Amino acid sequence: MAPLGTTEREPLTEVQAETFAPAAEPRLEPNWPGTSAPRRARLELPWRKIALIAFPLLLIGGGYAGYTRLLHRPVVQDVQRFVVARRSFPVILKERGELKPNNSIDIRSELEGRSTIIYLIPEGSRVKEGELLIELASDEIDNSIRDNESKEANALAAYEAAVKTREIQRDENASKVRKAELQLLLARLAQEKYVQGELKELEQDATLAVDKAQMVLDREQQDYKDAQELFSEGFITRVELKDAEFNAYAAKLDLDKAKLALEVLKKYTIPMALKEKESDVREAEKELEREKKAAEAAEAKATAEVEAAKRDLDIVRDKLAKLRDQKKKSKILAPAEGLVVYAREHGWRSENTIDTGVQVHERQLLLQLPDTSQMKVECRVHEAQIERLAVGMPARVTIEGFDGRVFTGKVSRIAVMADSQNYWLNPNLREYKTDILLDGTYTELKPNTTARVEIQVAQLEQVLAVPVQAVFAQGGRFYVFLDEGGKVRPVAVEPGLASTDYVEIKSGLSEGQVIRLAITDEMKLLLPDDSAAADDGEPGDSRPSRPRSVEQIRRPASQPTSMPSAGRPGQDDAATHRRDRASPRS
Repeated sequence: MAPLGTTEREPLTEVQAETFAPAAEPRLEPNWPGTSAPRRARLELPWRKIALIAFPLLLIGGGYAGYTRLLHRPVVQDVQRFVVARRSFPVILKERGELKPNNSIDIRSELEGRSTIIYLIPEGSRVKEGELLIELASDEIDNSIRDNESKEANALAAYEAAVKTREIQRDENASKVRKAELQLLLARLAQEKYVQGELKELEQDATLAVDKAQMVLDREQQDYKDAQELFSEGFITRVELKDAEFNAYAAKLDLDKAKLALEVLKKYTIPMALKEKESDVREAEKELEREKKAAEAAEAKATAEVEAAKRDLDIVRDKLAKLRDQKKKSKILAPAEGLVVYAREHGWRSENTIDTGVQVHERQLLLQLPDTSQMKVECRVHEAQIERLAVGMPARVTIEGFDGRVFTGKVSRIAVMADSQNYWLNPNLREYKTDILLDGTYTELKPNTTARVEIQVAQLEQVLAVPVQAVFAQGGRFYVFLDEGGKVRPVAVEPGLASTDYVEIKSGLSEGQVIRLAITDEMKLLLPDDSAAADDGEPGDSRPSRPRSVEQIRRPASQPTSMPSAGRPGQDDAATHRRDRASPRS
């Protein structure tokens, strides 16, 4: 079935409009029922009287009915429909900016305090590298240089005397440290002698005594066992048995005594001797440390005196070097070839700030040497659009005074942080400084010229798309009004990227469906009034909040909207107006 307003031979493929004229009001003529033409025959007298009375009443009633229908007739009579189809279109960001040189050298005064210009090169001069640009007065610098040269000689003599005193102190310290190191060496050797020799000898003697006592005990116990067998057979007497028993008992005591001696040796004798040797070593180490610390203290004192003298000398020399450097900087030479441009004040007036005889201060901008061969456009992009930008994106540039000429370039820099330079104009405005570097080199371009930039942020190929004015937002969701044979209903969609004309539809619509472009107030009331949409209205108001079109949400600030936008919860029309002013510029 062909969409409304089309034929099967001419399918709708782009925006078309149909005008439906209102039904013609019936002409109020005294027609007879069932007749197709006015009755012209004369009426009988009674009927003529009735007609004369009824005709004005019918005329008044018909006029009232027509007036009533006119009041309740929809305001929008031109119903526009659009057939959803796939199309390719670029997504372009438009901005205004200023033409600037990509490279410009700032010439500033580097003399401390204030100084007077005694020579100034004429503005507009073409200079070469090393050519004199400005000369500043330096009489006071010359006097200071002479005073500091005499101070440098005195500081040098004091420094050399402090160095010799430190060398003598170092020799005395080395002698005391060597003696302490010898005492430490002797203590360590005594400790090593005891550990490696005497200690092992004592352990071996005690261990041998234990082993000997163990062997004696084993022999005596065997003898006692044999004696018990002989006694049971009657070969020996009881006295001989008792002697064997006593010998075993004595051998047992000798073994215990030997073990105790070994235990005492390991537990007390050896540890005590080791502690004593270790104490001797530690005392020798501490004595060495004391001598070293005393030597370090004495040397540190001598070194401090040397460093103090060296600092005094360095201070004088640094000041002298700085004065000589300041003398050199009183003549400002061109660091590169370029065109001389005087520095000017920015504000209500733009005037020269330098001239011969004028006093200038440190770090004051005096001249600029712009390189006009390579130019760029400096523009400011609204924060809502910055996520689409990327360094390297192609751009087309048109410049005032070069009508009909289009320059190409690329995005070369995007500021990391938003700039609030125009905060006093609009506190809600946040913009990012962006540079577009022009391709090629030019000699005819001049800085500070107005330029217009078109940056292609994306190229959509064969995507479902609808005009931007057909998409409305409410409650955090987006809707279009689907036309199904004259019956209209809102359908939720998921929009993607949008240009100034079309918006990509990711889901919610199919190719070939028909949507409405002109939306009446009655159709807007069909939008679902969910909790998110209800929060967008005034507190205590049960009416649905005013929907916003995607045109109002995504449009540049210069593009008009067809209906007022609804602010965020609790936001009045004035605040909404301020937000619209802060939207991206075209």
